[in-house]
Amino acid sequence: MKKLTLFRVTGFTGFLRPNLNFFDHPELVPLLFFFLGFPSAMADNVITSGTTFKVLPGTTVVSSENLVIKSGATLSNAGTVTLKKGLTNENSTPNSLGSGTLECSGTTSQTIAGQNILGNLTLNNATGMTIGGNTVVNGVLGLISGKVTLGSNNMLLGPSASISGTPSASLMIIVTGSGELRKEFPEGFTGNFTFPVGDDDGSPGYSPVMLNFSGGTFPTGNYAGVSLVNSKYPDPNITGNYLNRYWTLTQWGIAGFTCNATFQYLAADVTGNENAISCTKVNPVPWVTYDLANATFHQLTANGITTFSSFTGLKSTTPPPNQDLANITIPDGVTNCYDATQVITVAGNGNTFIVGNNGSVTLVAGYKISILPGAKVYPGGYLNGYIATGGIYCGSSKNPLVASLENEETLGVEPAVKNQFIKVYPNPTEDMVMIELPGSGPSTMANITVYSIRGSVLFQKTIHGEPGFRFSLSGKPVGVYLVHVQSGDRSEIAKVVKN
Repeated sequence: MKKLTLFRVTGFTGFLRPNLNFFDHPELVPLLFFFLGFPSAMADNVITSGTTFKVLPGTTVVSSENLVIKSGATLSNAGTVTLKKGLTNENSTPNSLGSGTLECSGTTSQTIAGQNILGNLTLNNATGMTIGGNTVVNGVLGLISGKVTLGSNNMLLGPSASISGTPSASLMIIVTGSGELRKEFPEGFTGNFTFPVGDDDGSPGYSPVMLNFSGGTFPTGNYAGVSLVNSKYPDPNITGNYLNRYWTLTQWGIAGFTCNATFQYLAADVTGNENAISCTKVNPVPWVTYDLANATFHQLTANGITTFSSFTGLKSTTPPPNQDLANITIPDGVTNCYDATQVITVAGNGNTFIVGNNGSVTLVAGYKISILPGAKVYPGGYLNGYIATGGIYCGSSKNPLVASLENEETLGVEPAVKNQFIKVYPNPTEDMVMIELPGSGPSTMANITVYSIRGSVLFQKTIHGEPGFRFSLSGKPVGVYLVHVQSGDRSEIAKVVKN
């Protein structure tokens, strides 16, 4: 006697043998339709309200037409449901379809619509599949053939979920809409996860993101999410050398984390000089710049991330207002330049900036360069910083400055004494401050700006042919203030202490 597997529909009982395909046995189709309330003609297969359709372990059910789960109905799948067309779940709240496998293996593009919670999801359809509602996969997302398009919907991979297959430009998840591919991580997670994402704008572009967490708190319901755009990040300061691609990372519930991120791009994404491009977090400002791109493997790397945002690759010929340099290593023999029209901040907050043997770095800022703990230059390395004059930034060096560490009371970059061309006194002071410009003449013009130690502008003054300028710190808090004087091609920053 052959072993039979019980097949149950609420209110009815029938028998199915394992791996039974109803549509290979036409004589059984009317019986199935009787159980489910389906019409006997080949229209949509409908699970009616109040009905539970159970597929037991070891059983395969094939739907050659669209499968519709009406509101109030349930698909309880512990085996395999193979879809040759689409699935629509009309339940208004997220609805579990069981712990089994939902397989899409049609010959035309398929859509999984509704808010579905799945055990396993397998795509084996070269024409692809569209997710038509927020979807959760708690088991294995099997990528055999075709692309998954999310559009405006999110796909969440549960804490135990994994991805099988070998993703590529023809086998990936398209995340160029407002939807994200998301991953929930188990409590205490450390390690890495690769998001097999890309775009299908014209020619498919596989551009995955790998996140490697070294720590953090991961409560129930947490996630990290990834989406991307196959175009230049829309910031007018990005010019010259950049990628026509950027990724946006989001997260919910993950606290106190440290993460390294690797972004894969295409050679065709590059505008300008790929060797000049660095991985950069462009939103929110200021830009945070990380390591140089790996032009051999077309990869960007951002190490030590503690917040998520939008990332791309760039070395702009238009300096940003401010720029932070974080976890950067300049290798032996590599030369690079970083600039900003206002402030450059180097290292600090647990970040590093390392110039290797025979590496060379130039820093050019409009107002201030802060060298913070974590910066290190190895023997033979070179680190030069200067304040820009005449709007000239990377590409032309003037007035070298000597860099020193900054804390709450000291300036990060001080002019060498031999270059001093202003005098500031009395210092310390309780009120009035005098700035003298020795050697100035009737045609001398100087721009004077006074800042708080945090970089906010207190006031500005332009003088013509005057030997100096006097200002008051009355009413200002006790502390350190910065005086920046620019005259022609000379620039100097002085520190004033108010008692």
